[in-house]
Amino acid sequence: MKKIKAVIFDFDGTIADTIDALKHGINLTMNELGYPESTNEDVLRNINNGARELIRRSLPQELQKDEEKVTEVLALYRQMYDKVYMETKTAYEGIPELFTELHRRGYLLAILSNKPDAYMPPLAEALLPNGTYKIARGQRPGVAAKPDPACVFTLTDELGVSPCECALVGDSNVDMITAKNAGLMAVGVSWGYRSVEILKEAGADVIVHHPLDLLDLFE
Repeated sequence: MKKIKAVIFDFDGTIADTIDALKHGINLTMNELGYPESTNEDVLRNINNGARELIRRSLPQELQKDEEKVTEVLALYRQMYDKVYMETKTAYEGIPELFTELHRRGYLLAILSNKPDAYMPPLAEALLPNGTYKIARGQRPGVAAKPDPACVFTLTDELGVSPCECALVGDSNVDMITAKNAGLMAVGVSWGYRSVEILKEAGADVIVHHPLDLLDLFE
């Protein structure tokens, strides 16, 4: 493996705890339509595969295969989430210091989320130290989302590095599978939304238990 030059971070559950904002957006949507609300546990179970799958899994089971309904509810959810996504006010303890120090050490830093792309620049700007990361990217039309490696390759091209020179840091099996699919070092974090066992089963090369532990990994 070549020397790591760039570190790509997942957002939800890796940089910040966004469950409350996600739940708020979902429940505003479901209340509007008269469908049951989601609990924190529901949201945790349903996240990681993008907004469309989040909404599909949040709908009553009998509607989940109705693609027209999913599309309709997704459009409403985006309107509702627009109102609440900035309710996530802080990153996890240690994340701002981590970004500052990795940037000082010369690493290229980026964020790659399955959130819709429009949400990522404002969230990253609000939660991370200015100038420490190069790109904050979400899911975009025409670019397959994680775990498809296409979104990674688009990002590594923008950063000017090869995939084998990158690590992907994330809290989910989707992140670990994405890293493996794209040929990146897969770094699992234990403070997020999935268990260490799930991360290991998905192929994590290493597990870290606090953001600042990454400073020992990327010296």
